[in-house]
Amino acid sequence: MAKQETQQPPYAPQPNPSAQYGPEPKPQNTPYEEQPVNQQYFAQPQAAPVQYVIMAKSLKGVRGGLAFFMIAFSIYGINLVSAFFSSLLTISISNPEGIVSVIFAPITATLSITSAMLIGMQKKLARSFSVATLMASFLYISCSVVVSAIVEGPMSYGFIIVLISIITTSMIITMLLSVYFFSSRAVKETLVN
Repeated sequence: MAKQETQQPPYAPQPNPSAQYGPEPKPQNTPYEEQPVNQQYFAQPQAAPVQYVIMAKSLKGVRGGLAFFMIAFSIYGINLVSAFFSSLLTISISNPEGIVSVIFAPITATLSITSAMLIGMQKKLARSFSVATLMASFLYISCSVVVSAIVEGPMSYGFIIVLISIITTSMIITMLLSVYFFSSRAVKETLVN
């Protein structure tokens, strides 16, 4: 008897079992490393890594240290205007402290009030004017102390030490306050116009 082969008609396509789902899995008796992996499963796009952005509070604006200096310069300038007019009433050769006040008070008052206005307007020039105000204030205090010491007459050793101490302390405070205007991030972000 002859074995009869059944043939399908030539127009019918043959099904390919691995076309849709990948190759057929091998029997379970093969080791795990040798089993084929369906590449379609791993070809999916991966999600982008998550990025966390921490929003830092902006330092821009007149607040904190800049607000303090704006208020302090305003009050200091107004007091110096008052001191200037008071010293005009008492100016004489016998009162050299009045002469120092007549010289330094209007200069320091002008610098101080201008600094306060420039800080309020957030101008870059406020940094220079603020440091100039601090320096003029230092000179005013130093000259006032020296002139007062000269007027008092002969100075003792202890009085000279106190005089040097006042001038040195005033200079250190002026330098420390000036550093704020050059190193502060708030100043660099705010005074930009």
